[in-house]
Amino acid sequence: MTKDQARKIIKEQKLSMGERLVILGHHYQSDEIIEFADYVGDSLELSRKVSQLDKAEKIIFCGVYFMAETASVLAPDKEVYIPDPKAGCPLADMAGIRDVEHAWDVIGRISSSVVPITYVNSSVEVKAFCGMNGGVVCTSGNAARVFMWAMERASKVLFMPDRNLGRNTAISLGLKDNEIIEWDPSAKDGGVDEAGIKRARAILWRGWCPVHWPKLRPEDVNSIRQREPGIKVIVHPEADPLTVSKSDAAGSTAQILDYVKSLGKGSSVAVGTEFNMVNRLSMDFRPNVRVLPLNKVLCEDMARITPDKLAQCLVDPDDSQRVRVDATIADNAVKALDRMLKI
Repeated sequence: MTKDQARKIIKEQKLSMGERLVILGHHYQSDEIIEFADYVGDSLELSRKVSQLDKAEKIIFCGVYFMAETASVLAPDKEVYIPDPKAGCPLADMAGIRDVEHAWDVIGRISSSVVPITYVNSSVEVKAFCGMNGGVVCTSGNAARVFMWAMERASKVLFMPDRNLGRNTAISLGLKDNEIIEWDPSAKDGGVDEAGIKRARAILWRGWCPVHWPKLRPEDVNSIRQREPGIKVIVHPEADPLTVSKSDAAGSTAQILDYVKSLGKGSSVAVGTEFNMVNRLSMDFRPNVRVLPLNKVLCEDMARITPDKLAQCLVDPDDSQRVRVDATIADNAVKALDRMLKI
C-alpha cells in the first residue's frame, strides 16, 4: 500500500464513520499520523479523553501498547485498537510483573510500611498490582504530588519503573542520597541489603526511557549553551538528575508545551525530548520563539505506527490489533488510576 493509497483510505473511513471513530495521536507520533488525529496529547490525557467520547465506538490509539491498554481500561465500553501491537515501550518492559511481585515480597519481609507507585509508562498488570496493594499511578507531571501523598501514608515508596523520574522527584522533595536506593531486577534480591531497605524512603526500580537517557546528557546542555548564549533549556524528567540540574526547567510533555508558550517573543529554547514533538513545536511557535532540539532523538516504537498500518487497522483489523484487558486486572488498574485522579 502506498502512502497516497493509505491517506485516501484513512480520509474515507473518517468521513464514513464520523463521530463513531476517534483517532488519538501521541505527541511523539510523526506528522503523517498527527495529520489524521482527532486529539493529540500525552498518554494519560488521551486515555482519559476516550471515556468522555459518548458517541465514539471505535478508538484507534496511535502510540505504544501500554497507552492503548490504559485507554481500554478507562473506557471498557469502547473498541480500542493499536495499528501495530508490536509498538511497545522498553521502559514499561523493564518492570515485569513477576519481578515486581518478587521485589514486593522481599521488601515486605523487611518493612510493612511501603506504598507502591507506578509511572503511567508501565504495563496494565503493574498498574493492577499497585491497585491491589494500596498504591497509585503517576505521570511525569504529577509525580511530586503523588510521592507526597504516598509518603504521608507510609515510611517508604517503591517507585517503578523509571529510576530517573523517581530520583528527580525524590530530590525535588528534599530526600537525601542515603534515603534513595535502586532495586535492580537483574540482581539477586534487587542488589540491595536489609540495612539499605530499612534506611530508604524511596526505593527506585532500575529502569529508564531510551529516548531520554542516556541520549540526553549534561554535555548536550553545556554544548548548546556555548553555541547559543542565553538560550533556555527544558528537558523531560526522565533525563538523569545531572542533566536536569544543568537545565532551566524539567517537565512532562504538557509542561514543556506550556513552558514554550510562556516564553517572550525573540526567545530561544532547547527542548530535550522526542524529536517529532520538538520539530512540531519549532514549526508552531516560529517566528516568535526559536525552538531547537537538545539532541535529535527518535522513539523507534512510536515510529512503528505508519499510515499504511493505520489504514489497514481501519478497514480490516486483525485480532492482535484489538486491545483487550482481563476484567479483574482492569478493575484493579482502575483503582490505582482513580487514586491518582483524587490526589
